[in-house]
Amino acid sequence: MSATTPSLGSDLAQTLREEGVGWQRGAPLLAGLVLFGLTAPWLREQPAWALSLGLWLGHATTDGLGGLMGRRLRTEHRIALPSLLFLALLLGAMLGWSVEQLLTTALFSGNDRVVRAWLHFGFGALLMGLPLLQGLRRLRAVRRVERERARLRAELQMLQAQIEPHFLFNTLATLRSYVRQGSDRALPLLDAISGLLETTLDRVRQAEDSTLGQECQIVEHYLAIMALRLGTRLSYRLDVDAALRPLPLPPLMLQPLVENAIQHGIEPSESGGTIQLRAESGSGRLLLRVINSGQALVGEAPSGHGLALINLRQRLRALHGDRADLQLATNADGFTEATLTLPLP
Repeated sequence: MSATTPSLGSDLAQTLREEGVGWQRGAPLLAGLVLFGLTAPWLREQPAWALSLGLWLGHATTDGLGGLMGRRLRTEHRIALPSLLFLALLLGAMLGWSVEQLLTTALFSGNDRVVRAWLHFGFGALLMGLPLLQGLRRLRAVRRVERERARLRAELQMLQAQIEPHFLFNTLATLRSYVRQGSDRALPLLDAISGLLETTLDRVRQAEDSTLGQECQIVEHYLAIMALRLGTRLSYRLDVDAALRPLPLPPLMLQPLVENAIQHGIEPSESGGTIQLRAESGSGRLLLRVINSGQALVGEAPSGHGLALINLRQRLRALHGDRADLQLATNADGFTEATLTLPLP
């Protein structure tokens, strides 16, 4: 078994600690002592009282020994914990059975003694086994979620790695052409690129912990760069309410939509156009719309419309499954509109 794969013994040890087994919760133990101490003068002659005391003592013994082993056993010895828990259960059942036999004045036949012994063992197994089974299920469910999150994080980082060079290389190519031409736009473009990198370097490799406001800053830097390149052919506007800006948003969700709108809408149009970003929320969803008034779609909206949108759809499926969506269509004004729908936390 690899070092990264927990054994059943390790899982049991962690579950014993998390479930509070081993007299970690003093109230039930103290309540049992007080209850049986107070009722002993009147009920000790009753067979049911002796049976109840035996069952309680057996469970308390099993609980205490099990919790003690779960806390004290070294990691390399935890492989033996299932067998040790069974022995603790057996010892607790034998103790409870012996106490009942000692305090009961009625004579038991051999068959009755066996039935009582099984009763003590089954009662102890039930009280010990159910919490452990539930704890193991929770523990392994948490581990499955963590593994899935790690897988998604790796997948998202891989997809982001495909998007980032595409954007950066295009921007640097534009700067290179300005420098070669001796254009007075080169220095402002260099300043805009520096601002963009300063904003994005701390976030661009994250799979989480970005916000709509932070992503809007990246989009604004990007649009400022493209406006320097396209001049009067590009204008833009961001209509994002301040109350929505703190909402979580995975990195590089908006920028590919804006880049796609410029590449397929503004640049092919001789007169250029306007890029508008709108954000709205409702019914547990966040809707982000990127609208461009440049060259319109011809016929049906394509399913891919560029590598950036293909990657973006893959990221959406990995993050949210069917709860997220990306649609590309022509709106009522004849403008191309990309609508990104995300579930709100």
